[in-house]
Amino acid sequence: MRELIAGLAAFGVIAAPADGMAARYTASKVQFQDITGEVKVTTTGGEDVEVNIRQGKTYRSVTVTLVNGEVVIAGERWRDDDVKDCCNDRIRRTESLMRDRIAAVGAPLADKDSFFADYPVIEVSVPSKNDVAFIDARVKLAMLGALSGRLSLDACYVYGETGNLGQATIGVISGSQLIFGDVKSGLELDVSGDADVTGGSAAMADIDIAGSGEVMLGAVDGMLDVSIAGSGLARVARIDGPATVRIAGSGAVAIQGGKADKLTVTIDGSGGVFHEGSAVDPTLRLYGSPTVRLGSAAGRVTRHGRGEVYVGDKLLPQP
Repeated sequence: MRELIAGLAAFGVIAAPADGMAARYTASKVQFQDITGEVKVTTTGGEDVEVNIRQGKTYRSVTVTLVNGEVVIAGERWRDDDVKDCCNDRIRRTESLMRDRIAAVGAPLADKDSFFADYPVIEVSVPSKNDVAFIDARVKLAMLGALSGRLSLDACYVYGETGNLGQATIGVISGSQLIFGDVKSGLELDVSGDADVTGGSAAMADIDIAGSGEVMLGAVDGMLDVSIAGSGLARVARIDGPATVRIAGSGAVAIQGGKADKLTVTIDGSGGVFHEGSAVDPTLRLYGSPTVRLGSAAGRVTRHGRGEVYVGDKLLPQP
C-alpha cells in the first residue's frame, strides 16, 4: 500500500485510505477542503501525518491528495436544496469609513451531534510544528495537544475546541461555538452572525464581529483592534498595548484591566466601550448616543461628537 501511495503521490493524487485504515504521509501542512463531518486532530512530536477516515451512517466521498508537500483532505461541496452552496453564505464586506459589515448566513444547526452522525469521522495525527487549515468546512472539531504552527479556519460552521496555537486566523458564522487556547503570536478573528468564540491569551488580536456574535479573550499583550457592526460583544481580560475600537450600532467592547497605550475609539450609534484599566491619550469620535467608561486616563482626552464619557466615576462635560 505504501508503494502505491508513493506512486500516486508523484502525480499529486492519492486515494483516501480504506474505511477504518490509517495511511501515513510526509507533509508540512494539512488542509481540509469542503469537509462536512467530525474532525479529530492530535498533535505529535513526530514527522509524519497519519490520516484515518471512518464513514458515518451514510457514505460520503472523501479524497486525500498530496500536493507540493501538503496533505489535502477534500469532501463534497455542501449544497442546500442542491442549488444554494452554504459556503457562499460567509461574510460579505463593503468597506467604508464606518467599516460596515454585511452578513448573509444560513440557519444554525438545531442538533449538532445527530447532524454530524451522518458524516465521516476524520482522525489526523499531525506534527505539532505543522500548519492546519480548514476551507469551506462544516465540522465538529476536536484538536488535542498544542499546535506550534498556524491554524487557519475559514469555515461555514464549526463546533468544538482546540488547544494552544502558534498563530491563528479564524472565521466562523452563525451557530458556531468555538473554544481555543492561548495564541503565541497573532490572532485574527472574524465572527459573522450569532456565534460564540472563547479563547485564551494572545500576543496581539484583530477582532471583527458582524451581527450579534460574542467573543471572549484572555490577556492581549500587544495591539488590540476591534470592529463591530451590529450588536456584537467583545470581552478582553487585559490589554497591554495600543487599542483601536470601531463600533457601528449597539455593540460593546469590555476590557477588564491593563493599559491601553494609546486608545482610539470611534462609535456611531448606541454602542459602548468599557475599559476598567488605564487609557493613554484617548481619542474618542462619538456619534449618536454612545457611552465610554474609562477606569483612568493619562495625558489628554481628545473628544469629537457627543455621547457620555466617564473617567473614573466622573462624567466629563460635553465639548
